[in-house]
Amino acid sequence: MHVLRHIIFAACYVAVAVAVALALPLAGVGVDRSYGLLLGLVVFVFGGLLHEFYARMEQAERMEHRLDRLLDRQRDVLAALDRLMRPGTEAGGAVAAVVSDARMLRTLADQMPAGPATAIEPAPQAPPPQVAPAAARATSVPSLGSAYGPLPGEAPAAEDDGPVMNGIREALRSDRVDIFLQPIVSLPQRKHRFYEVFSRIRLEDGSYLTPDRYLGVAARHNLMAPIDNLLLFRCVQLLRETEKRHQNVGFFCNISAATLNDGTFMREFVQFMGQHPNLVQKIIFELSQADLMQGDIFATGFLDGLRSLGFRFSMDQVDRFDVDWDQLAAHEIRFVKLDAARLLDPDGRFANPDKVTLLKRQLDRNNIDLIVEKIETDQQLLDLLDLFIDFGQGYLFGEPRMARRLPS
Repeated sequence: MHVLRHIIFAACYVAVAVAVALALPLAGVGVDRSYGLLLGLVVFVFGGLLHEFYARMEQAERMEHRLDRLLDRQRDVLAALDRLMRPGTEAGGAVAAVVSDARMLRTLADQMPAGPATAIEPAPQAPPPQVAPAAARATSVPSLGSAYGPLPGEAPAAEDDGPVMNGIREALRSDRVDIFLQPIVSLPQRKHRFYEVFSRIRLEDGSYLTPDRYLGVAARHNLMAPIDNLLLFRCVQLLRETEKRHQNVGFFCNISAATLNDGTFMREFVQFMGQHPNLVQKIIFELSQADLMQGDIFATGFLDGLRSLGFRFSMDQVDRFDVDWDQLAAHEIRFVKLDAARLLDPDGRFANPDKVTLLKRQLDRNNIDLIVEKIETDQQLLDLLDLFIDFGQGYLFGEPRMARRLPS
């Protein structure tokens, strides 16, 4: 009831009580004044109790309506959250990405070297690398498959691990691990199908430590996990960007067996990818043959969990060809990388084109694609096209570029 209704209701029973108290003694019905006052008081108390009853009923009804409105609002909020978190929606992807990113960043932060650390933010713009002359590149390209192509301005060689290790630690704490991308193209169309992801340690003076300089030092000082994990985390971020831009490309992510055996991070990564199953087929883990073939035994322990999620793998730094290609294919090794110079060496293993043809048949039979890397010249490409290779990679198709935005 409104206040006016309460006032009218109270006035009514007060008026009735007064009328009873005054009128009955004057009505000549044998009721004296004291008895009339008592009856008037009874009427007043009854009216007051009735007023209180209806007031409480009204309050309870009002509270029930308010509770119903709150429950309706709660259902609306829950329905909105369900729509936001539902997989396949743009908003759902954004919300899940924020939550997943926070968890992965927390895991990465736990792995950073001890010392004052800064939050992970976009690194400041560094000068773009320039393409070195072909002759200079031919003599400076390191042998590690994950370290293809040194960048200008790289730091001079250190006499011991100390300076390199300090540079790595400071770069990790200051988020100066830059990510570079190099295209992998389908042949003969030269269409960009994948990008290989490289990490570069940027020192305070702007020079770079390339992987051939820091990988060994990082491995000796247990710093490979944070470097590889940060690389993988950035790779997933790039993949989400390609989804927004509707680009159908994948990423080859170099990673060590030791990192795949990092249970803490991989659990977070598996949970992360569980919220983004559409990205699984777009990440190809690249491992060296030494990591995959530990002696004569094919190491599968760290692959099985990822393989069950649908991930594929690539094998590089190939030194042996007496392997069971059927076994490789069964464990989702879907790409094999070989150097262009090795395939075209007139005195090498593949000097006879029939051997390349035999290898290619073995790979095709097992649905394994051959990627030829370090293609430098058009003449090399022409010679390789005669071998019917699947994909090519090298400075001829594009040098590694910093992953500010995905190259178009």
